[in-house]
Amino acid sequence: MKARALGHDQKNGQQLFDLEILAELQHFGAATCLIDFSRSALVALWFACQHSSKGEANGKVFAVRHDDMVRLKTVDPELIKNRIDDFLKPDENGRYLQYQWSPKLQNNRIIAQQSVFVFSGAQIEAEAECIIEKSSKQGILTSLDKISGITEGSIYPDFDGFARLNAQDKRYIEPDAQAYLQRGTESHQKGNLDDAIDYYTEVIRLDPADPFTVSVAYYSRGVAYRENGSIDLAIEDYTQTLRLNPNSADAHNNRGHAYYEKGDFDRALEDYDQAIQLKSDNVLYYNNRGIALLALQEWEKAKSDLTIARNMGVDIIALFSNAYANVTDFEQKHNVKLPEDIAAMLTSP
Repeated sequence: MKARALGHDQKNGQQLFDLEILAELQHFGAATCLIDFSRSALVALWFACQHSSKGEANGKVFAVRHDDMVRLKTVDPELIKNRIDDFLKPDENGRYLQYQWSPKLQNNRIIAQQSVFVFSGAQIEAEAECIIEKSSKQGILTSLDKISGITEGSIYPDFDGFARLNAQDKRYIEPDAQAYLQRGTESHQKGNLDDAIDYYTEVIRLDPADPFTVSVAYYSRGVAYRENGSIDLAIEDYTQTLRLNPNSADAHNNRGHAYYEKGDFDRALEDYDQAIQLKSDNVLYYNNRGIALLALQEWEKAKSDLTIARNMGVDIIALFSNAYANVTDFEQKHNVKLPEDIAAMLTSP
């Protein structure tokens, strides 16, 4: 109540309820009855691995069941109007209820940390707890960064957090393009295309001295763009890859496939030609060029490429069926009529 007496119960012209005042005080480091939990186990683990101001010590993660409405009651818009003393006193049965509350106004830090306040007039009952050995903390923090992207910057994505990251006693760490490239690869392998694209973009932005690293970032981002359907962006990135690494057969092949998907078969053919010139032992390139030649109705050349691919071990029937439902599907999409012998090559084992 001292905060009210000093006029700290107003914000943006509005009167704050007791819980809202306590949340503001806790944000600025005051001691309150609110315990800051996270709905994310990984975020909780990150906090448990931080260094203690009293010296290095083991960390601990407490788990509380938030779905038990009897043990942990949610503070709704009506209940928040209560005075804090009402929450901390026992009910008519002499029991101290536990409460969970997420502030209505969600700032970037609350969202990033998936924060929820837990409080009670009695000790909070934990469902389980996990001890983090002090010797394991740094390894866990490194893993959280690499696997989930959880760092001090992501936990504190606000102005205060920026100041905290750039405090006088903080050692500056040069951004590492290779680390971003690795994170992009890991996200890509997990199917997280948006995250992968962001990491590849960061490598390109950093523009490391090694042009090969940048070319890999462009190439990988091109693959991710094509996978999410951004064909034009994929073509731009494959072109940048070839600017930095003109001998990349895979970049020519992939750009050719992107042109093929756009229906630009002549450009696709040019890229497939370059890919085969650079790497003539890649049998998939022959299959891809053969299909593009079919769309251009270059029957004999197409049959030659498909035969080469098949003789070198490519299952041309499986590749064709992965791209098209059947011969009729191909013919309708490209407005052609395949010769019977070529149709048989693509359908009969």
